[in-house]
Amino acid sequence: MPLYRLLGGYRNRIPTSATVGIMPVAETVELARARARQGFRILKLKGGLDPEMDVRRVQAVHAALPGVTLRLDADGGYSIEQALDVARALEGELEMLEQPTPAADLDGLRQVTRYSPIPVLADQSAAGARAVLDVATRRAASGVAIKLATSGGLRSARQVEAIARAARLDTMVSCVIEPALLIAAGLCLALSSSNVRYGDLDGHLDLIGDPTVPGFRLEEGVLIATDVPGLGCSVEL
Repeated sequence: MPLYRLLGGYRNRIPTSATVGIMPVAETVELARARARQGFRILKLKGGLDPEMDVRRVQAVHAALPGVTLRLDADGGYSIEQALDVARALEGELEMLEQPTPAADLDGLRQVTRYSPIPVLADQSAAGARAVLDVATRRAASGVAIKLATSGGLRSARQVEAIARAARLDTMVSCVIEPALLIAAGLCLALSSSNVRYGDLDGHLDLIGDPTVPGFRLEEGVLIATDVPGLGCSVEL
């Protein structure tokens, strides 16, 4: 059986975001347009170095692509005040703000979550079951991101997902820059549970020389599993 069905088989497809790195406004818009032409309807902009510039970049992409859902990942680069300023400036334009404050500062993350008009997701603050339990106990975020590569594999990632589900935290299955074989594993987790609200599984898109022959399909920004046993991938070395 396909792994996603063995794990629960809640669905067989999920939309994924495509990442736009930190770059000047014009280049950000250009890459965002290119991703949209590839079919992606969700874009995640990286930020965290310059809050004011991040606001301008998001606003520019929103103006250029008003029908595209936008996320901002600050990678822990903001202070509490900066995070709230960004969230308030981008209310109505962002779906979520990911890891706005430093990973170790759960109290700061909790304050941002409490006062932000935009949902706040913990990423680096939620690396592993114990960390997610701390986030849940303190109500430090609206949701958590799960990466198989940093959680320790499928077993650990499922523990994280179970804690998030019990705590009523939304879950996003995310990734690092990784081959399609690992993306397939993350996809199986994302498809297995109704609590997974967001997909962020694009880490394989620009790899050169990835030996993976994926069994899943990517159509108009949606990852679709096929009924191939296991992860559904083969490897050509």
